[in-house]
Amino acid sequence: MAGAVTGAGQRWTVAAAGGGAALLVMTLAFQPTLPLPPEVPAAARKAGLTLIRQDDANRVLHEQAVMHDTTPLFLPTELNAAARELPRREPAKTFLDNDPPKLSIGEAGLNITADLPPIVSLNGKPPGQAKAEDVLAVDPGGGMLVGFGRIETKVTALPLRGGFVEVVATGTGRTVLAETLPAEAAPPTTKAWQPMEFLAAVDPAGLVGPLVITEDSRVEEVNTYFRKYLAQTYRIGERLPPGFYRIIVGP
Repeated sequence: MAGAVTGAGQRWTVAAAGGGAALLVMTLAFQPTLPLPPEVPAAARKAGLTLIRQDDANRVLHEQAVMHDTTPLFLPTELNAAARELPRREPAKTFLDNDPPKLSIGEAGLNITADLPPIVSLNGKPPGQAKAEDVLAVDPGGGMLVGFGRIETKVTALPLRGGFVEVVATGTGRTVLAETLPAEAAPPTTKAWQPMEFLAAVDPAGLVGPLVITEDSRVEEVNTYFRKYLAQTYRIGERLPPGFYRIIVGP
């Protein structure tokens, strides 16, 4: 009987504790929310500008301000090197007034007969009776522009030729052959052509192979003609010792 009473008492104790917990939760849940106090706006800060004098106490701050100055250097600043203003000249003076004229010849007249020998005559007159305009009438004899490099020269016509051959050794750079070709060796064309170059290899038996064109004459007929002429008609391989050569052919 006592055990039953003890079990019933424990159940009531548990029920009472659960009811108290539920009541506490409901009390906290339905508790009215208190309004928050209104926010007080912060006072606006005022920007202050303080002038700093350039003395010993603020020298470091001034140097930092100069180093971080963003003013372009091409604008006029206190650090720019500008030319000083030139002093103004006095009225009625020019830059030519600083150098007074220096006359090396007298203004009275030109004594053109002072240094002339007695046998000289000007325009058919003796020096004592000649005038200044007689000097211009004298015929100097020859071209008037001889002193400017114009002289009378005779240009002789060059003899007819078919071309000019020059052979240079590639190893030493020396000219081993230079000869004028006869007139009948000219290429069969009337087109203008420029000097051309060949590369040749020669052994004791003659040319090792055909001539190689390194610089053509801008005319195909001339290139073909001289390649055959030098190897077959002129026989340039028999005229040179063994080695490598540059063959230059010009008009």
